[in-house]
Amino acid sequence: MARICHVSDTHGFFPKLLGKFDMVVHSGDFFPNSQFVWSNKVREMEFQYQWLESKIPVMKEWLQNHPFLFTLGNHDFLSAEFMAQILNAAGIKSFCLHDKITNLDGINFYGFPYIPNINGVWNYERSLDQMVPHIDLLSETLNQTYVDVLVSHPPPYKCLDLSNGNEFLGSTALSNALDFKIAQEMLPSVIMFGHIHEAQGVSMRNGMLCSNAATTQRIIEL
Repeated sequence: MARICHVSDTHGFFPKLLGKFDMVVHSGDFFPNSQFVWSNKVREMEFQYQWLESKIPVMKEWLQNHPFLFTLGNHDFLSAEFMAQILNAAGIKSFCLHDKITNLDGINFYGFPYIPNINGVWNYERSLDQMVPHIDLLSETLNQTYVDVLVSHPPPYKCLDLSNGNEFLGSTALSNALDFKIAQEMLPSVIMFGHIHEAQGVSMRNGMLCSNAATTQRIIEL
């Protein structure tokens, strides 16, 4: 049995990780943002790169030598694969989960960073039409090979996604894939996500354990 520490939406902070666990999974919005986020995405990427380089010692202490698996979120502009290269070169065992299966300790993970369109400012925003190829790849992959843990930045629609404004802000494309495109027997055991801070918590959805760890953390045994 593996114990996974699920964290999300840390936005540049490194909250103390509590309890005993074997690995850390982050489901997006890892980086802080600068004033450039509104006007210059290249400078925002440079800002996040410099921030990451400066935080390597802090991150090593934070992770306590545990592997780090991640899906990025809409506040994250640095390339996910480049981020993994930087961390691995620094001695932090890291895995970018985007759009592929990653196996660690016998557990299959798949990452999905794409969020419903907001206003065009943020990363990984997709309209319903733009979401189609990502959902097709997700569905095809999960139907072919069993994935234990789906690590998504957004929640599925109407699953731990109710905002303070009383709106459901999860991904309808993701929920439709889980309900209609992926065979019941191939649905993951766990879905980890964040994005909607005020909706953090745990619930069950069609036999899947759903964890919204936005601005918090929890241990999940698998």
